[in-house]
Amino acid sequence: MSSATQSSPTTPSPAAPRGRAPALAPTATRRRELVAVATLLVLGGAYYVDRLMRWLAYDDEGGYLYAAWRIALGELPYRDFLTPQLPAFLYPGALILSLTNHSALAMRLTMVVLVLATTLLTYLTVRRLWGLRPALLATLLLLVHSETYWAARFFRPEAPMLFWAAVGLYLFVRGYPALPRATTPPTGAARPGTLLALAGAALGLAMMSKLFGALPLAGIGLFLLAEGVATRDWRHLWRTGLTVGLPFAAVVAAILGTFMALTPETLGAVLGHHLRQGQGMPILQVIAKAFGLYGDTVRHQPVYVALALGGALLSVRRGERVARVYAWQLPTALAFVLLTRDLQPRHLTYLVPAQAALAGLAVDRLWAALAARLPRRGRSAGALAIVTLTVLVALGPHIAKNALVASWREDTTAAWVAYIQAHTDADDVVVSDYPGINFYAQRRTTRLAAGISEGAASSGQIMGRDLIAEIEASGAPLVLFNIAHGGHQFVNLRDHPALREYLLQHYHLSERRSYDTRLMEVFSLQDHWPGTPFDANLGDRLRLTGVQWVTPEAAPGEDLRLSLRWTALASMDADYGVTLRLMDDRGHAWGLGHKLLMDYEDKSYWIDGLEYVDLRPTSEWPVGEVTIATFELPVDVGTPPGEYEVILRVHPQGAWDGLPVLGLHGAPQGYDIAIGRARVLPAPLPVDTARLTLDERHHVAAAPGLMLLGHSALPSAVRPGDAIALSACWQAQAAALPPYDVHLALEGEGRVWGTLRTAVSHDDYPTPRWRAGETLCGHYDLIVDAEAPNGPYTVQIALVTDGGAPVAPPHPLGTIQVSGRQHLYEQPPIAHPVAARLGGAVTLLGYDLTPSA
Repeated sequence: MSSATQSSPTTPSPAAPRGRAPALAPTATRRRELVAVATLLVLGGAYYVDRLMRWLAYDDEGGYLYAAWRIALGELPYRDFLTPQLPAFLYPGALILSLTNHSALAMRLTMVVLVLATTLLTYLTVRRLWGLRPALLATLLLLVHSETYWAARFFRPEAPMLFWAAVGLYLFVRGYPALPRATTPPTGAARPGTLLALAGAALGLAMMSKLFGALPLAGIGLFLLAEGVATRDWRHLWRTGLTVGLPFAAVVAAILGTFMALTPETLGAVLGHHLRQGQGMPILQVIAKAFGLYGDTVRHQPVYVALALGGALLSVRRGERVARVYAWQLPTALAFVLLTRDLQPRHLTYLVPAQAALAGLAVDRLWAALAARLPRRGRSAGALAIVTLTVLVALGPHIAKNALVASWREDTTAAWVAYIQAHTDADDVVVSDYPGINFYAQRRTTRLAAGISEGAASSGQIMGRDLIAEIEASGAPLVLFNIAHGGHQFVNLRDHPALREYLLQHYHLSERRSYDTRLMEVFSLQDHWPGTPFDANLGDRLRLTGVQWVTPEAAPGEDLRLSLRWTALASMDADYGVTLRLMDDRGHAWGLGHKLLMDYEDKSYWIDGLEYVDLRPTSEWPVGEVTIATFELPVDVGTPPGEYEVILRVHPQGAWDGLPVLGLHGAPQGYDIAIGRARVLPAPLPVDTARLTLDERHHVAAAPGLMLLGHSALPSAVRPGDAIALSACWQAQAAALPPYDVHLALEGEGRVWGTLRTAVSHDDYPTPRWRAGETLCGHYDLIVDAEAPNGPYTVQIALVTDGGAPVAPPHPLGTIQVSGRQHLYEQPPIAHPVAARLGGAVTLLGYDLTPSA
């Protein structure tokens, strides 16, 4: 390894003399240098692998893993499956998969190694140009950069592109200064022309890893052009350019030529992916898009960019000419003003080593200037403090972004693998919005679906009609479609409604489940609905086809949750809602939940970094629409443990009468559907009694160890024969209570006009089973005697023993008015007299009829 003289902490690092390598440092100094570099690389590697495998649902990486896997199995890219990625990236990945039993961990660790190798090569290059301290600073700045971090953690083409570009730049810097000299290189040293040729070949591999890998060579071209203008040595310019350019062209031509000979789809798959996106975009919009990328880069990392620009100016104004090669990398970003495709920060990843190198130079010169100008006392410490703060401020946005990426985790990939493998055979085709699922589940997809991406879908490179043809030809038993949350691939097909309509007509919507944060629909040839199949026709408008319990058990105060599958049988002019009731065997409700029946729009949208999804009410559903919606049924606080019936009703907003349930021959059978039973668990203790639904609150000792906490409001008036619906809540002060019943009485006119004796809370949960501190409620129906005269009455409540003996005086709950029906003994005026005798017992005297408007 060549090295330069170590820079002192108070003076700028000297550049290497033109035409020869810098002198070797003393052994001790060299050892310290090696320890420092090794420490940074080891720490960088540890930084990259922290929580490396906690998030597997990266869509881009999944597609690349799938492509490498299929190559490892002998398939040919572009012909057997569509991918925009290049061979120098995919084929080494396929080799690693073959050697590691298709290990995603091995693929990611390979990217870590490539990024660390890139960092080491950048260190060696900067060390040769500007000395030790700028090289160490550049190493730190490169390791922590967010785009470097991203490239290291995922199987993406950026890591091999960065590696081969770093190899090319290092070889170019080593070979370029000595090229004009006619002297013979020292024994054992590589000839300059050889180094430059190898640099060109390495840069060709960078481009064959990722198309943007051609831009580092463009930067070298700009450097050589500037050198030619400055020196007027055009012969040297052409000689150097051809020495680098011809091997570059040979590598690119050899790789592309080979694949074009094997399959003519190569160029269309690779170049078409980029060129078709944004085709026809006005030139001003294209330019504005590129400058938007530049502006975002500056806004997100202003200090880092400022240091890189400062380093570029320093490298151009002084030092060896070859040291300007990094500065000439920066203008290559202007190439993006020619691209109509969508641009993202990762497209500038190829520039990060140059930015880090130049920023390292700027920080080094700042350090030297501070050390020279600060007061002598505390000079070194002050300079070090300012430099440290500068580096931390520059890296702050990157550290924050890296921490966010490292925090991502999901456990859905393993669940998808289990699901797919349970419902398909090893040779089945699974068409998925995310080919990464296919890789992990080891199930192939179709040729076009393998290359699905937002760009390929929106540009028309992949069409829904072509996917339909592939689905039919393959007989795929499963199709996985991402709608709403996170949807950006199938939903962006130019004819995506045709694809979804085809799936609704030929497949069953078996499930909706999450893939990371994305909502996925599972379409299957055989219905794999995980719940209970249903077939309830509601007014020939909706059909309930499935019920799945998501949370079939809940404690009081919690929610039962269930998913319901619906099909629109006809167009609907009303927005229907679903009401769920939790009913006991006596018809008492212990929970009520209501929600509008809504379906997701296919696409989501983003505002200020937040994702939103529009919902469609039933009045906007097309005929044949199938959806799965989840509903919550809150369990009332105080509900006794046990099993309950869940009753469903579909009705318009603002009306209780809803869609009738139709029988086999279309006859209405009421509005309610019993869809299953749910279990209420014992409530966690202590119970928050403030959450009890009570109109009147008390704290009455109704029996030893049992308190009456309150009750519902009494009706103001009832009629003879009516049922007075009443609820009361109780709290056990101790465990193992005696068996108690509740006794209700309606008293008035000196006698009792209605009584009820029943369980305090629930027949299946008598008081001896109550726990100390447990709070439970009961629902009671006290029947008013049919002969009760008009007048006020008092409702009394008491607890009694098994034998019916009261254990404490009754407690009055309130007074109600009994109002009997009016008895008439004279015939009132009648508009239409009839006087018809009905059955010999009743005479219909007549009727009044008001005509409708």
